Amino acid sequence: MTLRPIFNPFSKRPATATTKSPLIPVHSLVRDQFTISTWLIFGALIQGIAHLLLPYRNIVVVLPVILILAYKLANTALVLSGVLPNPHMADVLQYRTALAYPNEKGTYEKSGDSSVCAILLGVISNHPLGMLGPGYKEVGDRFDEMVSEMSADASTHGFLGASNWVNASYRTTSNEFASILYFENEEYLHAYAHGSIHTKAMQWWHETAAQHKHVGIMHEVFTCPKNSWEGVYLNYHPTGLGSTTKEVTGLDGKRAWMSPLVKGKGKMAYSKGRMGRTYGEKEWVAYEDVLAKETDV
Repeated sequence: MTLRPIFNPFSKRPATATTKSPLIPVHSLVRDQFTISTWLIFGALIQGIAHLLLPYRNIVVVLPVILILAYKLANTALVLSGVLPNPHMADVLQYRTALAYPNEKGTYEKSGDSSVCAILLGVISNHPLGMLGPGYKEVGDRFDEMVSEMSADASTHGFLGASNWVNASYRTTSNEFASILYFENEEYLHAYAHGSIHTKAMQWWHETAAQHKHVGIMHEVFTCPKNSWEGVYLNYHPTGLGSTTKEVTGLDGKRAWMSPLVKGKGKMAYSKGRMGRTYGEKEWVAYEDVLAKETDV
C-alpha cells in the first residue's frame, strides 16, 4: 500500500531544525540561567534605577508595566476569541501523522524499511556563572560547526536532521542542554566521528579539559535496524525524526528532499504497522473503535 505523504518534495534541503531560528536556543539557554525570583529581582532593580534617575518617576516606572500587561492581556483575549490566529498552532498538523522514509525513487511504499541511528549529545555547565563559565561557549561553537558541516552536505554524511532539548528533570537552573542528531545508519555516524572537524574538537577538549572541569559533555547512541523503530504524532508540529528530510531521485530523474511524515491511517495507526511488521486482524479491538471515529484531513 502506498502511503500518503504530508508534504510535497522540496527542491532544496530545508534548514536543519536546530538552525532554523538561531535565537531560540540562545533564548532558552539565557532564560534557564536564573530562577523566577532572580528574574523578578532584575526587574525590580531596573524599576528602582528608573525611579532614582528619570523624571516623572511614578509615571515612568508604572506606566510601561501597565501598558505591557494590557497589551499581553488584550492579545491573549483576541487569540482566545478567534480574532487573532494562535501563533503556537501555525505549524501544527491537526491530525495523526506517522513516520516512513521514502525509497530511492521517492515513493512511500513501506514503513520502517530502513535503519535509523540517533546520537544524543548533552552539555551542562556546573559553573556558578552557568553558560558564562569558561569553556561552555567553546563547546557550543564546535558543536554548531559540526552541525553546519553536516547540513551543508547532508547526503554525503547520511545526516537526516537534528533537534534540541532542555532537560527539565534535574535542577531548576543551568540545566543540561541536549541535541539529538539523526543518521541513516551507524556507519555514517562513525565515519563522521573520525572526520577532521570532530577529531579537532575532541583534541581541543582533551588538551583543555583540566581548565573546565565544571563543563560536562556526554553522548548516547541508539542504532535501530529496519522494522525496529516508529513514531506517531497527534496534533503536533514536525519534530524529532518528523522534522528531518532525506534526499532522493524522483521518478522524473530530479533530486529532491522529502519528509518522512505520512498520514497515520490504516496500518500506520498501529505501532507494529508503523514498524513495517505484521499484526493480527484483531490486534487492538478497543482502539479500532476509537480510530473509526477519527476524521481525516
